[in-house]
Amino acid sequence: MGERKLFSRRQFVAGVAVLGGTLALTACGANPKPESTTGGEGGSGAEAKETDIIVIGSGLAGSACARAAALGGAKVTLVDKAPFYMSTFLTSLGNVSIAQVPENKEFWLFEDGEADTMEAFTERYKAATEIGKVNAPYPDYERMQRMMEESCETITWANEMGIGFKESFTKEQVGTDTVKPDAPADTSIKAGQNVADAFQTELEKLGVEIMLSTEATKLLQDGDTVVGVTVKEGKQEQDIKAKAVVLATGGFGGSDAYRDELVPAINKMGFQYLGNAMNTGDGMTMATAIGAATYDDCWVIPNVIMPTRTLTEAEPGFAKLCDTGIEGAATSSKMLVDASGKRFVNEAGPTTALATSMTDNAAGPYYVLFDSSNADVVALIEKGLDTGDVFKADSIEELATAANAASLAETFAAYQAAVEAGVDNEFNKKAEMLVPYQDGPYYLVSFVPSFVATMGGVRTNGDCQAIREDESAIDGLYAIGECTHRFMYNRSFVRHCSNSSALTMGRLTGAALAEA
Repeated sequence: MGERKLFSRRQFVAGVAVLGGTLALTACGANPKPESTTGGEGGSGAEAKETDIIVIGSGLAGSACARAAALGGAKVTLVDKAPFYMSTFLTSLGNVSIAQVPENKEFWLFEDGEADTMEAFTERYKAATEIGKVNAPYPDYERMQRMMEESCETITWANEMGIGFKESFTKEQVGTDTVKPDAPADTSIKAGQNVADAFQTELEKLGVEIMLSTEATKLLQDGDTVVGVTVKEGKQEQDIKAKAVVLATGGFGGSDAYRDELVPAINKMGFQYLGNAMNTGDGMTMATAIGAATYDDCWVIPNVIMPTRTLTEAEPGFAKLCDTGIEGAATSSKMLVDASGKRFVNEAGPTTALATSMTDNAAGPYYVLFDSSNADVVALIEKGLDTGDVFKADSIEELATAANAASLAETFAAYQAAVEAGVDNEFNKKAEMLVPYQDGPYYLVSFVPSFVATMGGVRTNGDCQAIREDESAIDGLYAIGECTHRFMYNRSFVRHCSNSSALTMGRLTGAALAEA
């Protein structure tokens, strides 16, 4: 099996750009999770081959692991069911959080503001993760701190490939110092493409076998030890034996069944998934089949709130009605109301606050109120009038009746008064975000949260070994990246820390396995 490309990389990138990144490929969409398979001796019929380390998934975590292991002298095979290398990252801007603390001063990337400490970093991190917090034993601050202590060395290590990470944000701006890779000269391509190209070139130079369009289906065991994996390319199956298998398969956002099982609110509320639809929890499926434990209290990494899938399917342009879309459409400067017409959150707050409030209130459907001040926005909204997810009326009172939102007129009057006063006593929305509504007709457009990744997956120990419910390690099996990074967060993610932890988990795990 070799590198088989189904279509051009540019076609692929164009495909994942639809609706913010959802990959729409036949047989690779949001399908139910596959039936669990039982580990054991392979039965594929083809002759098994051998390697030292198998990495399943070519994202940041898997690629870092493959590179580190190969640099350590290991023979590495990298398997990915996607048709292109590092497919999930191709549309990313590539920002990576770092903690520039005394413990890693020799690897600092830049200096800004006051000197940082791990204690101060942790306090800022803790404040961010308090948003929407639930009673769960996360974050694991000891593991988080280890990841962040290693973050600067990880970027220095990645820069050896010529990626060119440089300052992006400072801790004063977003809570963590952040670096980003050099952007391509072609502005239609994101910086993630440069990262993917650098890693792929490096892995090929190091002799890593890269098997694309190849799906891992079953872990192989000798007793209780994982000794390989069965993979499938088309109809052909093959067993690959190895000293260790590393799961870097991403999250479960692309699986209807896992969403229903692990975060029922996603499907119940109709969250829009903007991640890679091939992230269907494969690592969990294979690992639980041999007794691995998975995380409880799973959640998502929210993106913007946006119109419902009914609306975006009827007219893709509806995806632009959000804070990152067309001028005049920013939801943060408008009213977000529940089914009764009441505000319930600061619309300009963090995306996590919006998503958790919408979920926890369970008072949907939720609506954003628009006026007729922007002709482009109105022309777009009018296309959704026949869907049932848009209400229109000449006055707020008539709109309240049409949508059966009894409190809408009262809420509107209070909001306009707050705008005039420049003070939102109810939800503390900043004055500059209190934009007055103009003339009608007025529209209520149904909105839902969106998300780009999930928090959950295979439970691991501090060495990234997959563990059982009794916390005993499963020999030969490791998990890194999104398929296990639940320990980093409670319900609120910290910007760009997922990329950071993925790279560092991969680097440390790959190096350790090469030395074992």
